[in-house]
Amino acid sequence: MSDGYTVLQDMLTRLRELGQSTEVIAADIAPELRKELEQNIAAQRSPDGIPWKPTISGAKALQNAGSSLGVASIGSKVLAVLSGIEARHNYGTVKGGKVRQIIPKKITDRIEKIIIETANRRFRMIMGQ
Repeated sequence: MSDGYTVLQDMLTRLRELGQSTEVIAADIAPELRKELEQNIAAQRSPDGIPWKPTISGAKALQNAGSSLGVASIGSKVLAVLSGIEARHNYGTVKGGKVRQIIPKKITDRIEKIIIETANRRFRMIMGQ
């Protein structure tokens, strides 16, 4: 059986580790965010769940947008970027001005859930719960 001092020291050590885990949490969030954005692309919807307008021919739009999507953690931040025509669609700067948003302008409820669940997993791992 441990004495109170040892238990307290162990808890303080884990709390310090928790305070330094933001970069690890961001690295854990990045692939989950990518998966979420790719699911939206496949479902032809914006991050807010708004369906994209179909193409003039009626075909699915931006079917290969995942290849133009980059998601990575940089320190304690997670960054999502687009390149090529997909970036222009995201902001509505293509001919005709159609917006097919891929990267959210704000943290959506689904992305917030990803962040919270990922941070909670890391918390439980560090705190031994």
